[in-house]
Amino acid sequence: MHRTLFTLLAALLLAVPAAALAASPDARPPRPAQKGKLVFVATTGLEDVGTLTSSFRHAVAAKESGYLSDVVWLSYGRSIVSLDPTVKAVPESVRQAAEKARAAGVRLVACGSALKKYDIDPKKLQPAAEVVPNGVAELSRLVAEGYQVIRY
Repeated sequence: MHRTLFTLLAALLLAVPAAALAASPDARPPRPAQKGKLVFVATTGLEDVGTLTSSFRHAVAAKESGYLSDVVWLSYGRSIVSLDPTVKAVPESVRQAAEKARAAGVRLVACGSALKKYDIDPKKLQPAAEVVPNGVAELSRLVAEGYQVIRY
């Protein structure tokens, strides 16, 4: 009986280190449930193309991370021109970054007040974006729903 107990205990003790060695030291822990929500608020216009492009690029990275249930790119003020296909001064890099964000599943949201101010037709936005009456009111709504804000 002691011999059987000893054999069982020895097998158990040897199995634990073998299982531990089988796990890769570089293995990532499982991702948590997708609960977080981010809104990237873009107010920078063509005066800082790098920041404007980064706002799209960072929204894509957040969406593709797999940690978040929703990622929104919200434009109001000067940044609204980045979605206007008639503005020739918008670099192709900004247009490509915006399209990549939309294709990645980032919700693009445009402020209706800014569209009116800059005389931009909401039906011609490229890429297409959801239009809300007021960007600040929409931001307030998103914050009330638990979104974290990153400002550009």
